[in-house]
Amino acid sequence: MKKKYLSILALSMVLTTSCNFLDVMPDKLGTIEYAFRDQVSAEKYLATCYSYIPSQFATNDVYMYGNEITAYNNVQTNGMKLLLNGNSVTSVSMGSWNNFYQAIRHCNIFLENVDQVRDIEEYDKVRWILEVKFLKAYYHWMLIQKYGPIVIVRDNLPITSQPEEVRLPREPLDDCIEYIIGLLDECIGSGLDEEEDSGIHLPDQIEMAMTEYGRITRPIAAALKAKILVHMASPFFNGNSNNYAEFKDKDGKALWPTTYSSEKWTRAAQACKEAIKYCEMGNHELYHYTNLGTLKISEDTRKILTFSQLITDHANNQGEYIWSNRINLNTKDYQFNMMPALNAYCRTARLNSHWNPTLEFIENFYSSNGVPIEEDKDWNTNGWYKSRYEVTRSDAVQKLYIEQNYPTARLNTYREPRFYGDVAFDGSVWFGAGRTDESKSQTVKVLAGDPTNYPAGRNGNQYYSTTGYFIRKLTPYTTYVTEDTKTEFKQTNYAFPIIRLADLYLLYAEALNESLSAPNDEVYKYINLVRERAFLPTVEDAWANHSINPDKYLTKDGMRDIIQQERILELAFEGHYFYDLRRWANGTKKSKFDIFEQFNKKIRGWNVEGETVEDFNKIKIYYSPKFTQRDMLWPIAESEMMINTNLVQNPGW
Repeated sequence: MKKKYLSILALSMVLTTSCNFLDVMPDKLGTIEYAFRDQVSAEKYLATCYSYIPSQFATNDVYMYGNEITAYNNVQTNGMKLLLNGNSVTSVSMGSWNNFYQAIRHCNIFLENVDQVRDIEEYDKVRWILEVKFLKAYYHWMLIQKYGPIVIVRDNLPITSQPEEVRLPREPLDDCIEYIIGLLDECIGSGLDEEEDSGIHLPDQIEMAMTEYGRITRPIAAALKAKILVHMASPFFNGNSNNYAEFKDKDGKALWPTTYSSEKWTRAAQACKEAIKYCEMGNHELYHYTNLGTLKISEDTRKILTFSQLITDHANNQGEYIWSNRINLNTKDYQFNMMPALNAYCRTARLNSHWNPTLEFIENFYSSNGVPIEEDKDWNTNGWYKSRYEVTRSDAVQKLYIEQNYPTARLNTYREPRFYGDVAFDGSVWFGAGRTDESKSQTVKVLAGDPTNYPAGRNGNQYYSTTGYFIRKLTPYTTYVTEDTKTEFKQTNYAFPIIRLADLYLLYAEALNESLSAPNDEVYKYINLVRERAFLPTVEDAWANHSINPDKYLTKDGMRDIIQQERILELAFEGHYFYDLRRWANGTKKSKFDIFEQFNKKIRGWNVEGETVEDFNKIKIYYSPKFTQRDMLWPIAESEMMINTNLVQNPGW
C-alpha cells in the first residue's frame, strides 16, 4: 500500500487557529451526512473523537489521590477530597462514565460513516479508521481503570432499539480486555518483520509535526497494549479471589478473573518487548539533557535540570515521549501551584505553591548511593537514617544542591540527583527563574513569618507549601516572575506525558521478572537504562556495594521491590502512583508498597508555621486519610443503575 501522509494543504483548511490537530472541534454539524460529506468535514469529526482525551490530569483524574502529593485544606483537589471524604453512589467523583461512553459513541459514528467521504484517498481513510479504533480502545480502557468490568459498546445501537436491547450488562473483565487488545492489534499490524508487514497499520512516527501534531502512531498503540497487559497480569486483576470471587452479573456469570495465571505475565513481557522494538522503529530513545545553549552551569546542575527538562523540554523530549497530552499545552496550573516564591516579587505575583510532596513520599527517594535510605550502609553506619529528621548543615560537596552551611533536615542531604531535580525544600538551590548563570541561583527559604528573608515561607493562609516541600520536576527552569513588573508570571508550556519510554522499560523489567523464577540480565538491562539516565549505579553495583541487603537484587521478590520503587521515583508526580499501587495489591501484602498501608498513613510534613529552624524542622500531621477495599473501584452512579437495570454495582458500594 502506498503510504501518504495528510497534506499540509488539507489540514491547513481545518487548522484555522492552531497548528495543533487536537485543538479542532466540529462546527455546525447538523446531520451525519453533513459531517461526512467531504474530507475536511470528516477530519473535523475525527478531531471530535480525539477531543475526549483528558486534558488536565492534575484536576480531573487521580493525580492527587494518595500520599504522593497534597495541598492545604481550603484548596482541596478532587483527589484529596476523594481520599478524605470517600466516593458516593449519588455523586460519583472523577468517574467520567458518561464522558467516555459519549466518546465511544462518537468513535462508532465515525467508523460507521467514514465510507461516505467521497474525496478521501484510501491510505488516509485506513489510517483514520485505525486512529479511531485506537481511541475507542483507549476510552474503553479508561473506563476499565475506574470501574473494572464494563459494558462494551462494539457498535452504536439503532434509534429503534427496544428498552431491553439498550440495557446491556457488564461483560467479564477478561472479555473486555480481549476486545480492547483486538482493536489495538489492528492498529499495530501484522508483525515486526518487514517481510510480514502488510502495511495496514498506524505510521511508525509522525512525519509532519506541524500538521499532524498529536496523532496516534504504532508505537503508541503497542505501548498502550503493553501497559494494559501488565496491569491485567498484576495481582489486583489476576486471580484476586480474596475480594472478587462473588463479583457476578445478575445471571450469575463471574465478572472477575479469580484464578491466577502466570501466562499473563509472559504475554505482558512479550508485548512490552515488541512495543520497545516498535518504539525503536519510531526513533524513540531516552532523553538526555545536553542542549545547554548559553547556560553557564556545572555538571551537577545539569544533572538536576535533566529531570525537569525531561518533562518540560517540549522541543527536544519527543524521543522520550511515546504519547503525550497535546490537547491542552497550557500547564500554568502545574507551575503556578508548585513553584516556590523565590523572592519578594514571586510573592507579589501570588504564586500558589500549594501542590506539595508529602514527607512519606520524600522518604522514597534513594540515597546518593542509589539504594533506599533505610537500606544504605552509610546511612545506617553513620546513624543518618535514625537521625534523618534532625537538623544538620550542608557541606561544600552538596553546595549546588543545598546552600552551603544552610541548616536543613538530614533527610534532605546526600540523596540521589533525581531527588534534587524533582523536589525543592528549605535550603535547596533553585537554578533558573529568569537567570542563566549558575552563580546567580536562588535559595528556597521556607521559614514562616518573614516574607522578606524567607519568601517561600508561610505568612498568612495561602501562597505557601503545606509540607515544606515543593515539586520542581514540572516547572521548567525558564519559568519566572518578571523583575520589571514584579507581577507577571511567565510560564513555559509543554505537553504532559501519558506514556514515555522509561515507563515502558520499567514495565518490561517488571513483567519479565514476574514471568521468571529469578531475574536475568534482560531484567537488569532495562531497569539499569533508566538508572543510568538518573545518574545512578547499576542495580547490581548499588545493592552489592551499598545495601545492607546485598543479595536483594538476585531474587524475584527482591527485584519486585526494587522495580516498584524505581517506577515510583522515575514517574513521580506524573499521575501513575495510584494505578501502580492498586495493581500491585490483591488484599494481601506482596510488596513493599502496599496500597492500604500507604494510603492510610497520616499525611505529614514539616511544621510550616515554624518561624525558627528548630520549630520549622518538627514533624506535623496534617490529616488522616481513609482508604478501604471498596475504594479500589469506583461506584457506578445510582442514576445509571436506574437507567440500566441490568447493571450490577461494584463490590462494597
